[in-house]
Amino acid sequence: MAEVYPSDNELLNIANDMETGVEYITTGKAPYYLEFRKLLYRLLLAMKRANDLRVFDEGGLDIGVKSGKFWLGTTLVNYTGSSGNTLADDKANIYIYLDSQGNLVANEYNGFPNMQTTPHLRLAVITTSSGDITLITDARGHHNFYVPVQGA
Repeated sequence: MAEVYPSDNELLNIANDMETGVEYITTGKAPYYLEFRKLLYRLLLAMKRANDLRVFDEGGLDIGVKSGKFWLGTTLVNYTGSSGNTLADDKANIYIYLDSQGNLVANEYNGFPNMQTTPHLRLAVITTSSGDITLITDARGHHNFYVPVQGA
């Protein structure tokens, strides 16, 4: 189902987004290219954290992972990013994650480890076919609502 936009009139009268601070370009403001660059600059600042630990297609069967940090209990783990990580071909699901030491793992056989027994950070599930990556499903959001079970 598609999202509904506000009416044209409402869109034309929005001055800025309160949550991100992104300012909309006022109709007729010149020079437009400079205003567009300001908008793009503010959008990129607002989106910066969304790029942390993002898995991306480098062409063929290679993936890269953007740098980022994550908390493992009370330990801050820093991942410096990587590129040229070659995946197996013709796999329906390759599970990409960082282990508790911050090492990149590509598991093409079993799936993600059990969260309660093997600490890890889920990054993506990837499908490959005919020498290419056909789908990358972002799995970073799996951690937003993880609640550990007491006594497990």
